[in-house]
Amino acid sequence: MSKLLSEQAESEASAATRAIYGEFRRLCGVPMVPLIYRHLATIPGALEWAWSLLGPALRSGRLQRSAWAMSRELQIGLVMPLPLEALRTLGVSAIDLGAFHTLLAAYNRSNPVNLLGLRCLALMALDDHASQIDRPIPIAEAQSWQPPEPVSDLLPMLDPAEIQGDARALMHLINDRGDTTRASPIWPSLYRHFAARPCLLALSALVLPPAFEAIDAAADAVRLDASVRAQALAGLIERPPGLASPQGEQRVAIVRAIDLFTERLPELIAIGELLSRSVPAAQAPAR
Repeated sequence: MSKLLSEQAESEASAATRAIYGEFRRLCGVPMVPLIYRHLATIPGALEWAWSLLGPALRSGRLQRSAWAMSRELQIGLVMPLPLEALRTLGVSAIDLGAFHTLLAAYNRSNPVNLLGLRCLALMALDDHASQIDRPIPIAEAQSWQPPEPVSDLLPMLDPAEIQGDARALMHLINDRGDTTRASPIWPSLYRHFAARPCLLALSALVLPPAFEAIDAAADAVRLDASVRAQALAGLIERPPGLASPQGEQRVAIVRAIDLFTERLPELIAIGELLSRSVPAAQAPAR
């Protein structure tokens, strides 16, 4: 396995970092901090730089609305709904299914916002797109945005070192497709939550491998859609006066992070939608 990305836990973060983490959670209606932000926080100045650009778009709601529309419009083949009776027979309980769909609801909100935000960052700062900005997001619009009710009660997210045995094998199957040459430095947070209840990893491993080809096709469509949406959105975000573009080692580290996540997030968006559409929600037994 390749070396996993570094990340800054909230419990050990500075007050400024915790404030940014908290704002992201509030504005997206999710209880967790995405891995991309936890990783940027380990690069000196990177999280503050990114938030100074993305914060206005998130506070206005434009970024979220566009990202969630992208997800709703996603077309993906090989959605094969699993019979609830079969899952109950395999020992997957209503509590398990509730936890599964709660996690998917949170990450299906977060991942599209993360992807579109990163695409905007690349356009605005790393490619000097920001120098062309003349239509900043109106203050009144930012003040009118109301975030959705937050998703709550997620399963704990395990440290990768805690995931061993069959659970670790399943992580490799769904994350690296069982191919050591595809080993990724990103172990998605969603899967690390699933590992807290291994039957959820097993459930994912039943749904995803037969659909890998369909997932790749959907991910390609997401990449194209995100690129178009980012071009429109980046021109509406005002660059703060005096904000310098990243340079030197900081730039290299930020570019690497953006490249890694913009490559991987479309797949994770497709996977999240496929799982949510294929696995039934818990229902009370018929009386």
